[in-house]
Amino acid sequence: MYVYVFCWRVKRQSVLYFCLVSLAIVIIMQEIHGNRPSLVAIVVIVKNDTDIREYQISLESVECYAYHRGYSFHLIKDTGPDAVCQQKDHLFRRHCLVAMVLSEYRVVAFLDADIGVVNPNRSIEQYEWSGHDITFYDRHQNWEVATGSYIARATPYALAFLNELANYEDKLPADSFHGSDNGAIHMLLAEKLVPSDVLRDSGCIELYKNSRNFEDLFGFEACIRELLNNHRTTDKIRILGKGEGWVRDGWLTNSLWNPKLDFMIHGWKMSQLREVPDWELRPEPLTRNQWYNPLDRRSLEQCVWKYDSRLIGDEEEIKKSLEDTKQKVEELRKKALIEN
Repeated sequence: MYVYVFCWRVKRQSVLYFCLVSLAIVIIMQEIHGNRPSLVAIVVIVKNDTDIREYQISLESVECYAYHRGYSFHLIKDTGPDAVCQQKDHLFRRHCLVAMVLSEYRVVAFLDADIGVVNPNRSIEQYEWSGHDITFYDRHQNWEVATGSYIARATPYALAFLNELANYEDKLPADSFHGSDNGAIHMLLAEKLVPSDVLRDSGCIELYKNSRNFEDLFGFEACIRELLNNHRTTDKIRILGKGEGWVRDGWLTNSLWNPKLDFMIHGWKMSQLREVPDWELRPEPLTRNQWYNPLDRRSLEQCVWKYDSRLIGDEEEIKKSLEDTKQKVEELRKKALIEN
């Protein structure tokens, strides 16, 4: 069974509206979708050989969301190093590409290709009103700062930061299991936010250099996050805590979501899509390699958010489940600190 909870104009095909909640929404969308130039862009970057069909639902939801918000949407196929973005590793080079797009807008939201918009009532702007140049967020299921999505304002500082992150490829410790840009973002944030003597004496740099596997890498990141706990925000950089960001992984609550809590969901790969089972789902973390689609695909093709009511979970139950996961992750982080 599906329920409508939002109202959009049919994509590119009609002037008809699905008026499902309030005519005020239609008026707002008409004002937003005027002919004024876009100040906000959403950027998704994939490798040149990526099969876009793997991300059909997520990309379609983002494209529709951008269209109706009046944002620009850039789906970029990374063809490899060039004169401007010379990084060898795609994961680093993509941040250089984001910086190139950012220079043309006021704000850019960078998203991994498997991130979809489940709740189009939210706006990108609400996460940049604080005035910080660049905003990151904590991943909920571990203690990593996410590199698969961030929101940046077109300031000299943000542009320089993204290019510095891209060029961190040249500063990676030799013979280390460094985690590519996932590890690099932690080191770069520490260099920006933590006093140099505190970072030097923490032992984190040695953990980074001597990392040989995922366990070592997570130990290094736990060390950095311990330092960042006291230096999460400056006037330039902000790291949102768990539950405060715009994206979370859907598997954490077995694909259940709630419009009061969620904006975007990570993990929408077509190869991992499964049919919603007949039994009642609970908002508990289960397998990471499958998900259930909360959106009716035929309606999404018309840019209408039509939801599967079986996947709209109870707000308090979802909050409790996410809080339980948060506490477990914090216990594991402290354990990793002791062991390293």
